[in-house]
Amino acid sequence: MSNVASAVTISANEARALQANVWKFYLFRFFVDFQLWLPIWAVYLIEERGLSLTQLTALDAPFWILLIVLEVPTGAIADRYGRKVSLSYGALTNAVAVIVFGIATNFGVLLVSYMVWAAAFTLYSGADSAFVYDSLRAVGRERDYTRLWGRTRAIQAVGAILGLLMGAIVAHYTTLWLPVVASGGLMGVAWLVSFSFKEPPRFEETEGQPSYFTVVKDAFGVAFGRPSVRYMMLLTAGVMGVGVSMIILQQPFLSEHEMPIWSFGLFLTPGQLLSMVGALVTYRVLTLLGVSRIIILMPLVVMTTAVGLGAIDYVAAFAFYPLTTTMFAMSHVVISDYLNRRIPSANRATILSIHNMIFSLAVAGMEPLLGWLGDTWGLPVAYRIAAIIVAVLAGPLLALWLRAHRKEHIPGDEVLGPPEPEAEPEPEPAQPP
Repeated sequence: MSNVASAVTISANEARALQANVWKFYLFRFFVDFQLWLPIWAVYLIEERGLSLTQLTALDAPFWILLIVLEVPTGAIADRYGRKVSLSYGALTNAVAVIVFGIATNFGVLLVSYMVWAAAFTLYSGADSAFVYDSLRAVGRERDYTRLWGRTRAIQAVGAILGLLMGAIVAHYTTLWLPVVASGGLMGVAWLVSFSFKEPPRFEETEGQPSYFTVVKDAFGVAFGRPSVRYMMLLTAGVMGVGVSMIILQQPFLSEHEMPIWSFGLFLTPGQLLSMVGALVTYRVLTLLGVSRIIILMPLVVMTTAVGLGAIDYVAAFAFYPLTTTMFAMSHVVISDYLNRRIPSANRATILSIHNMIFSLAVAGMEPLLGWLGDTWGLPVAYRIAAIIVAVLAGPLLALWLRAHRKEHIPGDEVLGPPEPEAEPEPEPAQPP
């Protein structure tokens, strides 16, 4: 057991339960991502519910805005009341939201389901990686986090691939709403799995539990008071926000090029397969390239995807999409470990939720913009604008992050091994972002 982890004494039975958290979480994430609506949700809204592309992306905007509002409060709930509680309620709420989404017959009910869905998402975003990291840390295995979190991302990809292939076929031979409703049942299985989790211990807690508002205030102080954390969150959330906004246009792109619904899963699967491989080999790639080069590659890959899709108005241009999905999977592993190593356990879920909040803010602005551009001037123009935004956004933030990262330099950073200091580094005084 590592020196840091030994700050909390655990029994042999507790250690076994905490180690079992990892494979149980794999099962949990598999069912969370094994969703049959994945290949058809946009087409379902357009063809079954009569929404335009502008309306579809406008419907998504309140979803992302609510994510912004709820990310930090729900992250603080995970830090204050437990990661297991947050994950369990998140899965249950998500199951209800998906079922309502599948049976909704008007815009108002769809909007309500989106709101509930957003609340569910925030309950387990941030809490998930904090749950795994602290479980490993309690048994002295935090060095394994990058490898095991990469495996988690690969398992998510396996679930998504099955959902893509099966969902498209079910939709083709039945109705567009049936795969959506069935997905609620699969999410319910994830909820049942969460009952078996063992809540991991904390390592920086003093006597008594801090108040909810103290947790939030301290988290913001750590997140924005440390330049390497601040600029990493702003850079990666902004660039990935643009990338995800383009990924949401995949199904409209295929429909515009007259691809049959049954083929959607076949088009979307290669990206998931590559993201699975990318997540599994992230640790090895990291040892070859280092964290700095991977972060530099992220905006370059997203920009390449946008330029390719904007320049080639033909279905073959869809081949650019797997570049972004693969980079997204790899960078998610790197970013998660990078932030986890720099933030205290007591604030971990809240700070990771702050990162997700910034990401949601980027998507809430970008997605409606790209949808409107696609409806007004066509999807190629929307992709070109996305490329310009990435270039303008990434340049200065990347320079600021590189300077802060090199100045700080935690030993072992380039391969993301555990930092040498036995205690968490003290955060710098809070500064405005």
